[in-house]
Amino acid sequence: MLPISSFPCMRENGTVREALQKLRSFCPLNSSAPCGFSELMVVNGEGGFVGRVTQQGILRVLFSSLLEPINIRPFEGRVMDYSDLAILLEDVLMKEGIDHLNSSIARVIERDIRILPVSTDLMHAMAIMVIGKETVLPVERNGRLVGVVKLVQILGVLGNKIISLQPG
Repeated sequence: MLPISSFPCMRENGTVREALQKLRSFCPLNSSAPCGFSELMVVNGEGGFVGRVTQQGILRVLFSSLLEPINIRPFEGRVMDYSDLAILLEDVLMKEGIDHLNSSIARVIERDIRILPVSTDLMHAMAIMVIGKETVLPVERNGRLVGVVKLVQILGVLGNKIISLQPG
């Protein structure tokens, strides 16, 4: 398990801007470069797990008109005459994104996430994650988020163990 201090986390009353900044800059090693997290955990005021926010969720809020199209007809113009439409669309989408930066992250919190108790053994966690198609799951102790389990770490531990047991 990674302790929660080693994984991006924020309070449920935060904004999309704060979530975006946290995902872009969080690195527990105090490195000058971001570590590349694709999601963050959300907690309440008592440190209890509320849900998670993913990159996809943030992008869906920022660019909702593009990513949730309703009755948009295909462009029927001539490509040569309208070659700069992509630039125009990008400007419109950037303005839409700016308008949504101060939205509450409540709009993008995924709440139906399986929570592992701190006592969960490695094989059980692996089974839950593979069957549920999860790559990261929160870990709680006494109703408080204390860390996360990452599937890549489980694969590393189990892979090393299997390889070391192979007669050679």
